[in-house]
Amino acid sequence: MLDESPRIFAAGGAIVAVLLGGLLAPARDWLGSANVALALAIVVVGAAILGGRVAGGVTSIAAALSYDYFHTQPYYSLRIDSREDIIAAVLLLVLGVAVGQLALMRSGSRHEVQVQARGAAHLEDVAAVVAAGADLDGAWPVVREALVDQLDLAGARFEPAPFAHHYVPLARNGHIDSPTLSYEPGGFSLPEEGAAVPVVAAGRQLGRLVLVPRPHRGTTRSQRRVAVALADQLAVAASRTQPLHPLT
Repeated sequence: MLDESPRIFAAGGAIVAVLLGGLLAPARDWLGSANVALALAIVVVGAAILGGRVAGGVTSIAAALSYDYFHTQPYYSLRIDSREDIIAAVLLLVLGVAVGQLALMRSGSRHEVQVQARGAAHLEDVAAVVAAGADLDGAWPVVREALVDQLDLAGARFEPAPFAHHYVPLARNGHIDSPTLSYEPGGFSLPEEGAAVPVVAAGRQLGRLVLVPRPHRGTTRSQRRVAVALADQLAVAASRTQPLHPLT
């Protein structure tokens, strides 16, 4: 389900902007149009910080209309006669979009840091299990949990070589080796049918990880590189296991 927060903050910000413009109308002469614009700008900035670009844009439109309707001559009309008032209304629009974009970028950076920290923790967990001498059966539950959590997958499985089907492979640098890529929020999505990560030990491919994505889920290259690192650790456990067998 799509996050409803931007829509909620957009609706709330627009309502507050209109109400504030109306409430300040009786005091417009005492306050002055510049101070009214600043008060509406505070509402726009708050909505943009909390709800991102969409909320900032919608609230800025509502604030500009509210400023125009209640505080520019002729009053209670959407016509503006003063050049200064036109500039103030336009700046309210620009402010909402700009602050919303900055908030979105900040949120994305914070999310990336959290994803990287989670990936490091998963690698530590798997490394501890493999270092303790786990074979394929012992290491797989930890590896599978790490893969599903790190890439928000629908599922993951291990297939020993040889393989019956072809899947788009992930390169060691995390690149999706496909001529067509689909971008979703968060990064490029894995192919619908799944992507393969080779499990290689001592130069011999023992098997592969098949990553099955959820619909409309993007992945960053750093997330995919964690999957490659997990495959390398699983290769150590797989090299201790004979015969190899599929795992889901």
